[in-house]
Amino acid sequence: MVDLDDQNLYAYDGKKKIHEFHCASGDKKHPTAIKPSLHHIFRKHQKYRSRAYNAQMDYAMFFTNDGKATHQSNAVSVTSFLKVVGIESLGSHGCVRLSEDDAKKLFSWSPMNTPVFVDMA
Repeated sequence: MVDLDDQNLYAYDGKKKIHEFHCASGDKKHPTAIKPSLHHIFRKHQKYRSRAYNAQMDYAMFFTNDGKATHQSNAVSVTSFLKVVGIESLGSHGCVRLSEDDAKKLFSWSPMNTPVFVDMA
């Protein structure tokens, strides 16, 4: 589950929480979601480079047809904190960014078709 309010990603096996990671979601112009929504991982790439944004997005796991994915980023902690305190001008183009270690763990743990629930207040 991606919680847009607290900028955390929670990974569950049934009801048991397995992982909790800080994340950074989409900016005001490119929100990750505009309402709570359920998706599934349908494509995974350990190494991936976005042609649209010329950006490296390793450990990418795509969960929407318009290109939203969880992936590695070097700008998670500060962006996550600023979004939690209400600064929405920063963020991704809708993706859910994770630190390299967290993205790698999530990538290894998540099989194809893993549900991705994006939640907000």
